[in-house]
Amino acid sequence: MEYKTITFEEKEPGIGLIVLNRPERLNAANVEMLDDFYALFDNLRKHPEIRVLILTGAGRGFCSGADLKDDRLATEEGIRVFSSASIHLETVQKRYAGVIVEMKRLAQPIIAAVNGPASGIGLCMVLASDIIIANSKASFTASFINLGLSGGELGTTYFLPRMVGIARASEILMTGRTVYAEEADKIGLISRLVHDEDLMNSAWETAKNLVSKTPLGLRLTKEALKQNLDVNSLETAIEIENRNQSICCCTPEFFEAIKAFVQSRDKGD
Repeated sequence: MEYKTITFEEKEPGIGLIVLNRPERLNAANVEMLDDFYALFDNLRKHPEIRVLILTGAGRGFCSGADLKDDRLATEEGIRVFSSASIHLETVQKRYAGVIVEMKRLAQPIIAAVNGPASGIGLCMVLASDIIIANSKASFTASFINLGLSGGELGTTYFLPRMVGIARASEILMTGRTVYAEEADKIGLISRLVHDEDLMNSAWETAKNLVSKTPLGLRLTKEALKQNLDVNSLETAIEIENRNQSICCCTPEFFEAIKAFVQSRDKGD
């Protein structure tokens, strides 16, 4: 399937590579990119054999945010969209936000390989990923409040407090300052900080590790993590985990894994 603003390729069995491909605009997200993402998500649901996704940006950045120089904004239709909050909500806001929601709904875990600035919706795509690997060139900016908007945009007030705590999240969202790679690693905004030249190798090695797990076990782990962010008690969280484990324990893959583990232990590996 052909896309205009992103590329997608199953470069290795079970692993799909998504590249934001507008390097001349630091991969800024325009309406066409939203369309490409929705088409890609629909396609991925039809191909469960693609089990893990890597998301990165072409060139020297991950994603600089929404494209404020998008030619469509100056058209009659673009002007009409910004003439009414209700029109903007239905035609623009929900469409941008929907990309973030769909990322979490996908069965495939997403590994963000952050190779440069991730601002605005770029930051939000990072936050919506399941594993975040960054190099020293990565930076993270919740730029919304700097543009006269609320800092609460596309899930930032949901994800960020859960990742770095409410005090740090409040300061980051209210000031709109940039968080650079070393600080992001220190406060828990990313999973791992790696050397610049090791970024994609680290992402691929992580993806290969995930693909080595059983499809059901991996899918249910992502599902449980997503659901249990919202539960209000330990008991509810454990009930979800109990269900998943009982399902997995009755699969052929579980018995094969146990047999392989016992054989490996007996050999002293």
